[in-house]
Amino acid sequence: MSATPRPLPQPLTPGSRIGVMAPAGPCDPRALAAGVEALRAAGYEVICAPNVAARVGHLAGEDRERLAGIAGLLDRGVGCLIAARGGYGTMRLLPDLPWERFASWQGWVVGFSDLTALHAALSGRFPRATLHGPMAASFGRDARGAEMVVAWLAGRAPRRLFELRRARALRPGVARGVSVGGTLSILAALAGTPFAPEYEDAVLFLEDVGEPLYRLDRLLTQLRLSSRLSRVKAVVVGDLARCGRGETGWRERFRELLLDALPADAVVVEGVQFGHGGRNVPFPLGVEVEVDTPRGEITWGGA
Repeated sequence: MSATPRPLPQPLTPGSRIGVMAPAGPCDPRALAAGVEALRAAGYEVICAPNVAARVGHLAGEDRERLAGIAGLLDRGVGCLIAARGGYGTMRLLPDLPWERFASWQGWVVGFSDLTALHAALSGRFPRATLHGPMAASFGRDARGAEMVVAWLAGRAPRRLFELRRARALRPGVARGVSVGGTLSILAALAGTPFAPEYEDAVLFLEDVGEPLYRLDRLLTQLRLSSRLSRVKAVVVGDLARCGRGETGWRERFRELLLDALPADAVVVEGVQFGHGGRNVPFPLGVEVEVDTPRGEITWGGA
């Protein structure tokens, strides 16, 4: 079954409510406060889930607290759910999320990294596209990231998602498909579960952080063995921040492993500016996109 495109949520207007959720790890209160202030300065009312300041080991509260935080924000009529930060923990919540509320909700969902799990699960249960991009706790140190997220929320979405002048086409060409993806390690962990996204006829966006080459190989192999890669139209690789540390030639070997895992006719581009690296350009998941290496751009059809 092919991935199905979904429309973007309606633009937010001044005074719209944005809910800051914490489904994964705990965050620095000062960093979050700066992010909240950036959203308020953009004209939005910001409501934080009660567990944003919680810490239970590596999690922002117990599972029940993190679930209640999300449900409570939906109950308060937010037009956007943005994650405070990533870390780990979103996957733990997937079976018990308030799916019936998401099915009738029309708002924005924003985040990346561990939030890949929520993006993926929503792809088959939510009537709107979601936004892969910077999270609230990063806005204080990443003003450009905050501006780009706000532009999407306000309906000022660029037609060109990425300019590929500095990217590298490993397999040149033109491909169209529905955008899916996020952090490779999360996507691999979801393979074989009811929450994995649909990859057939998709343009798959991949990034990750801090993984040695053998783990990158294992993650790609997991997706390949679960038949997730056999029918993708294109793969777009973002930042592989701090991957392959101390491993000579790891990037060239990763390219070989990636190409070997993909269909021979899939367009493949690397070095695109999204993920855990220096610049994390937001882009929608669940929309029809076109990868055009001869023209040097990735575009989408508009809202």
